[in-house]
Amino acid sequence: MSQTAARLLGLLSLLMVPRTWSGNELADRLEVSPRTVRNDIGTLRDIGYSIDGTRGTEGGYRLSSNGVGIPPLIFDADEAVAVAVGLHSGLSCIIGGMEETSALALAKLETILPAAVRARVQSLAHFTVPVVGNQPMPIIDPNLIVTLIDHCRRHELLRFTYLGEPSVHPPGDAAGDAASSGATNTETNDAGATDSTAGDSPPPAAAHSPPTHEAHLEVEAYRLVNRQHRWHLLAFDPKSEAWQVFSAERIVPKIPSGRSFTPRPLPADDIGDFVERHATEPRWRHSAQVVVDAPAPTVMKRLASAEGTVEALEDDRCLVTVGGQSLATMALTLARLDTDFTVVDSPELRDTLDRISRLLGRAAEDHAVPDLATARSKNAPRRAAK
Repeated sequence: MSQTAARLLGLLSLLMVPRTWSGNELADRLEVSPRTVRNDIGTLRDIGYSIDGTRGTEGGYRLSSNGVGIPPLIFDADEAVAVAVGLHSGLSCIIGGMEETSALALAKLETILPAAVRARVQSLAHFTVPVVGNQPMPIIDPNLIVTLIDHCRRHELLRFTYLGEPSVHPPGDAAGDAASSGATNTETNDAGATDSTAGDSPPPAAAHSPPTHEAHLEVEAYRLVNRQHRWHLLAFDPKSEAWQVFSAERIVPKIPSGRSFTPRPLPADDIGDFVERHATEPRWRHSAQVVVDAPAPTVMKRLASAEGTVEALEDDRCLVTVGGQSLATMALTLARLDTDFTVVDSPELRDTLDRISRLLGRAAEDHAVPDLATARSKNAPRRAAK
């Protein structure tokens, strides 16, 4: 690092302390002249830092929040780890719009982290396990997201195993046949329009697709898209000469990566719309429609966008399409609305609600309070033995 760069970073570190520094104080700390401090302040302003300066005996310099853009930030190792951990959590956020922003920021951060700091971040990601059961969407490993983005950026062939999983497809959903092939294939006709080649015929009502076979693939990765809180990879398969959309939670990358490739034109200007039209897997493993006896604005405040959608009806009611990875998750989501509702189209959800209501009903009944002191004393020798 050059002497000037080191001095600017030192000056910036001092200015990040929330106080006003006089020119002489900064000069003494940096062991330079006050004139050099003034020049360095001007350089920092030129690259985007908003620095206030006041004259007089009480004057000095301090960082300001009045700038238009966000200037570069400096983190020590612990601060960088804390930011990375927060971004990891954002990848599975059920608040709309946070997932892609977190993924891009995390990919930028991990690219520049020193090896030792990157190892700490990866260790935290590996040894901290999110509770999946109550999430409406699949939980994605943040390291996988970073790996996929890295392949998109470096233009190296992604070698991976594409896992199959049993899934439930609602009546009229065209995902059943497509899921068995592992991904959505799309072809481009002579006119340049793109059509799906999978999932033309819907599966039988309430059919359960069998577990799909693993596929070992090598593709050109181009874009990672968050569609309704689920991650999808847009890639081109040189073997089939077709664009494909893969569900990220089913991708297991292989090491090492494949050879470099020359990027080809994307299949559409609006990649989000392209993935929306060609992704075949259902948004949720289970879903149902429910009429809720409350106005739509009230329900929307209590329901996260990853948990369902709300459509206003007359008479201050609304139609909620609720979904999740399990029926129990959906039942608890509806209970959290704290109002009456009627299930329209899912006998399975009704059975789950009945089972949970009976369970909660038994817990609400008057029972003899167990003797906790006796129970603890009996278990004390057993705990001591462990």
